[in-house]
Amino acid sequence: MSPTKVCTHLNLKYTEKSVAKRRKVRAVAVFDSFRATGSPPLRVATVMPTITTDAEPTRAELQSLYQWAKESSFAGNDPHDLLTSPFLQGLRSPLVRLAAVQLGRRSPINVRRLLRVPRSENAKALALFISGLVRAKERATLSWHDDAEQLVRKLLRLQHANGGWGYPFPWQSRTHYLPTGMPNIVTTSFAGISLADFCAEHPSEEVKNALERAVGYVLHSVSRVTTVPDTGIAFGYAQDDPQIVFNASLLGAEFLLNAGILLGNDEYMSLARQAAQYVACFQASDGSWVYGREVSQTWIDSFHTGFVVVSMRHIAEALRDAELLASATRGFIYFKKTFIAEDFAVNYFSNKRFPIDAHALGQAMVTLATFGDVDTAQRVAAWSIENMRSPKGYFYYQRHRLFTNRIPYLRWSNAWMFRGLAELAAYE
Repeated sequence: MSPTKVCTHLNLKYTEKSVAKRRKVRAVAVFDSFRATGSPPLRVATVMPTITTDAEPTRAELQSLYQWAKESSFAGNDPHDLLTSPFLQGLRSPLVRLAAVQLGRRSPINVRRLLRVPRSENAKALALFISGLVRAKERATLSWHDDAEQLVRKLLRLQHANGGWGYPFPWQSRTHYLPTGMPNIVTTSFAGISLADFCAEHPSEEVKNALERAVGYVLHSVSRVTTVPDTGIAFGYAQDDPQIVFNASLLGAEFLLNAGILLGNDEYMSLARQAAQYVACFQASDGSWVYGREVSQTWIDSFHTGFVVVSMRHIAEALRDAELLASATRGFIYFKKTFIAEDFAVNYFSNKRFPIDAHALGQAMVTLATFGDVDTAQRVAAWSIENMRSPKGYFYYQRHRLFTNRIPYLRWSNAWMFRGLAELAAYE
């Protein structure tokens, strides 16, 4: 169970360093922090560590997956998009809408053509492909720079007037409903992080302006919870939606961190620290986090846990915060012990293996590589390629105990598999 009260011992003091120097010395500083506290150091690197892996076999799969997505114009269907059907758009009951979304998520038969569900561009999918291209570069495609620039253009066109990004379909969950295109902090954060990734290598005033607008959405449109006394903050899921989902709030914090580094804004980085401190306070003694603070959000799954520990690690490294890095480390130890199966598949829930989901597989590669365990990440990739890959180059949605759901979802499955394989390609 997660703690029931917010920590009060966290240090809010912000270290003032230039962006360039922060990037150069962050690994050394984190090690120094651990030595000072007496905690064992964890490998931290500003550049890719030298690790011997058999990375070449994944390059062909990375390239063929990218080619499949490019030929699809980076547009496709999603497990959650059934409510875009003209036959279902008039649904008013939250329970009926939720049932329709669950049908779309769970059915092994693709009913979208029958229900005339359109394919669409998804901002989160575009973001994952951008971040993947920036990492893999020519290992994914020789035209990676031009392609990334085109994807950035697509992403900028999808930015909402309030600065955020949303999904191209209405979405009903257990706790809330988001209309088509309504921005939320998760999609906005992935979009913003990908733009910061691109802009860090290819400076662009247009992209920086888009990032400032996205920061404005997070700071002024998204609901926010501030603890008393000042020991942390938490971001809600969307405008007028104050529910606290731990991975979502922390993704918002990671985006603010990246924007702060790129734009030279210490306030954004300070807010990122406070939001990370809030999430760290709700970490259970075994290193885990439940999904959120609502009564109906007490489950623990692999990819949301992965989101939390990766964001926590990135924030801790950049801000040289030993306590946050210790939290990320405990979370990673829990993640690997709980979700990485003996055959290197990835368990969906903390207490349940099936379904084995491409989203979880791709995200696990990112998590493992972020913490330096590239060997295990390569083994997850090998299992995925052997068990979840279509001869056409894309990856299937889910593998169940008795059957495989072979629907090729773009954002949910294949963008994440590309992101994971791209992370590994960067270690070649």
